[in-house]
Formats: sequence, structure tokens, C-alpha cells
Amino acid sequence: MSTENKPVRWGIVGLGWASSDFVAPAMINSPGSEIVACLGSTPEKSKAFAERFNVTRTHADLPALMNDPGIDAVYIALPNAMHHEAVLAGARAKKHMLCEKPFAMHAAEAREMADACRKAGVILRIAHQIRMDTAVTRAREIVQSGRLGKIVEMTLERTSAMPPRKTWRLDNAQSGVMYDVGVHLLDLVQWVSGQKFIEVSAFTNPDRREGHADDTFTVLGRLSGGGHAQVRATREVPQGQNNLLIEGSEATLVTSPLRWAKEHIITVRDKNGATEERFDVNPAYEFQVRAFEGELRGKRSNLPDGDDAAYTVAVTNAVLKAIDERRIVAVA
Repeated sequence: MSTENKPVRWGIVGLGWASSDFVAPAMINSPGSEIVACLGSTPEKSKAFAERFNVTRTHADLPALMNDPGIDAVYIALPNAMHHEAVLAGARAKKHMLCEKPFAMHAAEAREMADACRKAGVILRIAHQIRMDTAVTRAREIVQSGRLGKIVEMTLERTSAMPPRKTWRLDNAQSGVMYDVGVHLLDLVQWVSGQKFIEVSAFTNPDRREGHADDTFTVLGRLSGGGHAQVRATREVPQGQNNLLIEGSEATLVTSPLRWAKEHIITVRDKNGATEERFDVNPAYEFQVRAFEGELRGKRSNLPDGDDAAYTVAVTNAVLKAIDERRIVAVA
């Protein structure tokens, strides 16, 4: 699809903090986008959002928004378990979609969603906005260049102290820090390394087996190239490193903190010493919106498509099984 020089006309489904605090402001700040319609969980939320962002139309239900002829693309930020229904509805309505992570709760549903969009001829991308960060992109370029040699070990963490969970985020079937943050890291390890998780082990605190939404989770996985990856996400640590470490057979790459920092630094150490590259901190959500605008004009971005995201859902399902059964699980 090409929208030529016209702004992408967005409909937004799900008006929580992801939409109101991050993505809608990013759309407002982009000359290539405009928000024309919205749908919240109640008419009152829809009205308040519309007034805040000068949105002309509110809709009463999902079919009404998806079938609005004045919408080019839909941003889906519903509770996680509702992504499946929304993406299928968007595919039926021939709407391009940017869907929040996690893409789906189950790998079979994720594959169904990706297939439906492919058959409908619509663009589907998943909102893994951390991929848009310049330092992360550069780390990927260095790894893909072969400069580090064979990847032996990767470690990636993301920490922050967060407010108490409310409403659906108390439901461990669709929430917990694994879904809030961890899926980003599972995606990033694979994207940066160019390798897939093939088996995983994991555990959480609180223990998901007891029905609690987790606040800390740790995954140890084997990658398709033979290396190992450790991923940790937590809501319980207000000050953490938040960095990426990649140890290879020829060199080691380490980043400075990728959160709560004024700049990002990549250091590569090899037999000749250490080199540094410095990067400004990027407005990731604005980069994400502009990347999707480019997708509609035929420019492929770093955002994952449905097939890519479906594999990450399969990895997440394997992680859940590993937690439940306390064993190493192959990704199916």
C-alpha cells in the first residue's frame, strides 16, 4: 500500500497507558500520522481520549472501528488475551495493523493471525519498539558482521520498579513481567543474534504455578547456533544495569544501560583492545510510528511481522511449560 504523501489515518483500539502515554503522543508528533478514531473499554474512556487528542470519531465496538472506511491502519493495545480476536477482525476488514506485544497467548493462535493477514493482503507488525533503538540496531549489525565470532553467551536484562498491578494485569494467564517486558527480551535476543531459541528452562517469582502474576523471571535458553542466552526481567529492582552482553569466540560486546540513561555506549573488546561507539537515546515510540508509516509506503522496517512474532509466542509458550513442569522444554 502507498499512502503517497498523505498522513496515515489511525484508529486506536485500547486506550490504556500504552496508547495514551506513549503511542498516541508519538502519532501526534509525526507529520505522517493522524488519529481519526478510537475505541475504549467504556464510552467515557473513548470520549476522554478523543477530547485529549482531538480525535473526531469514537466507536461503540470493534467491528464498527475496523470497518470505518476513513481508517488506514489500526493500533491494537487491548488486554493481551484480546489481540487474537482484534487481529482477525482487522484482517476481515482489510485493515493494516500495528499490534502490541505479546502478539498472542498461544502459538497456534499467532500462526492463525499471521496467516489471516497474509491472505487478506494487509500489513501486520508487532510493537517491539526496542528494536528501533539505534544502539540495539548497531549491536545487531556488529554481531551479523561476524566481528564477535561464534556467539557463546548472551545476557540481556531489563529492570524497573513498577506500580501495583490492577484489573487484567493481575491475571497471570495474560500478564506478569514476562508478558510486560520479558517478551521484548526474548524477541531481542533472537533478532540481535540472528538465531532462534530452540530450548529453554525458566522460573519466576512469585511462582506462576501458584497462580500469581510474576514480578521477576529468568530464562536460560539454547540458541540454534549452539550458544546460550540468559534473559532476566524484573519489576522488583529500581536500579539495574539494563544492559546487553554478548560474548563471542573472537570478541565481546557490552552495552551501557539501555534504560534510564542520557546516552548509550557499545564497547567491543577483542585481542587488539577495546573500542567504543556512542549513541543518543532515541524516542523509540516515535521511531516505531514512523517505521510503520514507512511500511505502508513499501519500506521494510525492523518491526517484526506476524511470522516472526509467532515464533516468539512459541518461545514464550515453551517458557511457560518449563516453569510449570520444572524442566528443559524444546520450542515447538
